[in-house]
Order: sequence, then structure tokens, then C-alpha cells
Amino acid sequence: MQEKRKKITAGVLTVFVLAFIWGNSCLSGENSSAVSGFAGQMLAHLFGPRVLEATAVLRKVGHFTEFACLGGLLGWNARLYRRGRFAPPALAGLLVAMADETIQRFVPGRASMVTDVWIDFGGVLAGLAIYALLSRRK
Repeated sequence: MQEKRKKITAGVLTVFVLAFIWGNSCLSGENSSAVSGFAGQMLAHLFGPRVLEATAVLRKVGHFTEFACLGGLLGWNARLYRRGRFAPPALAGLLVAMADETIQRFVPGRASMVTDVWIDFGGVLAGLAIYALLSRRK
């Protein structure tokens, strides 16, 4: 019963993160900029106004971070379902990153960039690595 509960939890969290990632990609360029601006203002309150000078970098770090969360969840799912250690969740993460950029091609005011796929995939790999390190410590 405990194993089934873990699988359900991992699955639900993964779907939530996917919805968050793809939901943000469906935002128009104007709305996406507004969300980024709000996040930048929150970070400026925490770390000072100079943070706002690095808005473009903050957006990339945000993408990397959300995909790192996805990578960790994909690693957890792979372990729970005994579906390989690294390649299947890494491939799934790459496909999600490619789908994410494809979605943006069709949204007004957004652009699709290959470099963003690599940043997102780097986040997936980082999340998988962090998950692997943390699960080994247990």
C-alpha cells in the first residue's frame, strides 16, 4: 500500500510540474513578461534592486529550476516503476523541453529557441543528478 501511495504522489507531482511548465509556455509574451516582472520585483525585495538588471538571466535560471524539479520527479518515477536509472527519464525530460519550445512557436509574442531546449534539458539532467545523489544517501 505504501508503494502505491508513493507512485500516486510522484505521478500527481509530475503532472503538476508539467502543467506549470506548459501553462507558462501558453502565456502570451505580454503576460509572460508581466509574470517575470512580478517575480523580479519579489527577488528585488529580497536581494536588492540590482537583481532587476539581470532579468534575462533570471528567466533562464527560472526555466532551469523548473526543469530541474521535473528531472528529480522523473528520476523518482523511474525508480518507483523500475524503468532504468538514467536514460528513460532523461529522454522524457528532453521531449518535454522540445514540446515546451514547440508550444511557444504558436503563442503570440513568444519565440522558440534551441538554446532554451538545452537550458531546460540541462535542468532535467541536474535534477536527475541531485535525485540520484540524495537517493543514494538514504
